Amino acid sequence: MASPFDTPLFWALAVLGVILTGISKSGFAGGAGVLAIPLLALVIPLPAATVIMLPVLLFMDVRAIHLYRKQVSWVELRRLAPSVLAGIIIGGILLGKLSANALALITGLVSVLFASWQNLSGWLKRFQQASWFWGSVSGITSTLIHAGGPPISVYFLGRELEKLKWLGTAAMLFGLMNLTKVIPYQMNGFWEKHLFFVSLWLLPAAWIGIQLGYIIQKHFDGATFIKICRVLLLVSGCLLIGKGIMGYVVT
Repeated sequence: MASPFDTPLFWALAVLGVILTGISKSGFAGGAGVLAIPLLALVIPLPAATVIMLPVLLFMDVRAIHLYRKQVSWVELRRLAPSVLAGIIIGGILLGKLSANALALITGLVSVLFASWQNLSGWLKRFQQASWFWGSVSGITSTLIHAGGPPISVYFLGRELEKLKWLGTAAMLFGLMNLTKVIPYQMNGFWEKHLFFVSLWLLPAAWIGIQLGYIIQKHFDGATFIKICRVLLLVSGCLLIGKGIMGYVVT
């Protein structure tokens, strides 16, 4: 039986997810950057998908920080740092305890929630400026499935950050978060040599996505791009929920 890494479907989903993540990270502060993991998890185990994406995300972070390094709000970073670190610790503990089926279900549910989070904005406004809440949620979801962007987006909306300040602060925050996540991934024994080589092959797609995002944000508000990503996220999330449920039924 052929390895999923040898199939055109895997590489098509991987390249699509990485490019869209790069566009989102450098152009729209990562708001749609959760898409790569649900897409990859359709064809490979979820832990493998998260490991493949971490070096790719770190590569994107370096480029995004370089582009927006002068726009960072250090006040917001200091406000978020303690809760984000607590969230990463909690997420790291959960990584070693959750089964593959449970992770698939969680990923699917989080994907569906984040695909529709703007529809929940009226309810969320009551908590929009609670840095302790959104920071910890971001740390947990980022550690589990690299989905820390939407919670931080909700918080930044509440803080009414202007676009470039938002992009710079998000770039620095996620760069530090992703670097910290190397530790729980190592502690849970996730690193494998062949997955690292897959990450290397995806770096050109990451570079393309980052460059496209930087160009796009100068000319568009990103609304159409975010809507497309939200639809893809909703569909992939529903498929993952089905995959997780079927995993429990079969076993």
